[in-house]
Amino acid sequence: MTTHTASGSLSRTASTTRRPPATVIIATVLTLLLASVGTYGAIYFSGLDGYDPVDATFLSMYGYLSFIGIVSAIAQLRGSTIGQAGTIAWAGFMVTFTVVKLVTIQETEAIGFGVIALVVLCLELTGPTRRFLRSRTPA
Repeated sequence: MTTHTASGSLSRTASTTRRPPATVIIATVLTLLLASVGTYGAIYFSGLDGYDPVDATFLSMYGYLSFIGIVSAIAQLRGSTIGQAGTIAWAGFMVTFTVVKLVTIQETEAIGFGVIALVVLCLELTGPTRRFLRSRTPA
């Protein structure tokens, strides 16, 4: 005969609601900061000479992709593997965008954003992040 005690159910609940590792928390914070600062900078610096249709297209695309990065990072923090995929895609976009800016307009100020995006990408692919998300996925 099996009896369920309060402590038994608490231990099961505690194991399924474990805290995210530092890699997930750091990747989330860096993604939120980079997406927010990058979007603000895109709006500010694109508007210095006035907005034209190309600027509006760029800003809507950049803002949308930053929004996807923010939502994905928050979803991953909550244990979603789809959130991890979105954050990896966003970091890949940021690295590619940095390379394009370096090659086309020689904007060396973008290097910092690219380096942070590479750090986020590396944090996303580490073992603790994968183990955390795997433990949160229903079997």
